[in-house]
Amino acid sequence: MNRLTATVGAIAALAGAWATGAIAQPSLGGGVVVDSTAPIDITADEAEVIQSKCVAIWRGAAEALQGKTRLRADTITVYSKVKAAQGKGQAGCGGTDRIEADGNVYYVTPQQNARGDHAVYSQSADQIVITGNVVVVQGDNVARGDRLVIKVSTREAKMESNVRGARKQGRVRGVFYPSQGDQATAQNQP
Repeated sequence: MNRLTATVGAIAALAGAWATGAIAQPSLGGGVVVDSTAPIDITADEAEVIQSKCVAIWRGAAEALQGKTRLRADTITVYSKVKAAQGKGQAGCGGTDRIEADGNVYYVTPQQNARGDHAVYSQSADQIVITGNVVVVQGDNVARGDRLVIKVSTREAKMESNVRGARKQGRVRGVFYPSQGDQATAQNQP
């Protein structure tokens, strides 16, 4: 059970890094815990900014890099908070409210990677939800399910599946390999 807890913790840390990145309208970046001040480099086939709605959409093999962290998807959409107008000025856009990644979503750090069909980071809900054929990999360890929910502030993670019942295909599954240190400890215990 310790290996499962460690891997789920690593998944949550991976998600927390994405969620706490320095993201500014109209750009998007997956944060890296080590250096969230690193520049954010975004590429896509096209980008659209709808300033009146505080939305930036990156379409076509969209990729955001920050430090050694990478977020890829067919489309990445950043929804910023709308700021109230000051005096006679127009309303503006503030910090990030929500990020959605759609289609072939990959989030990669040097330690872990996750993939799914769709991902949403919501600042107000303090969570990241990855859905659709979710696979999380850390080293040789792999966890699979239909939906991964990560509470960013606590780094708690929950993997779910739509399939229920023993011996049925498609249930939540994890394959975990003990490290060399774990094996030595187990051999020395009575």
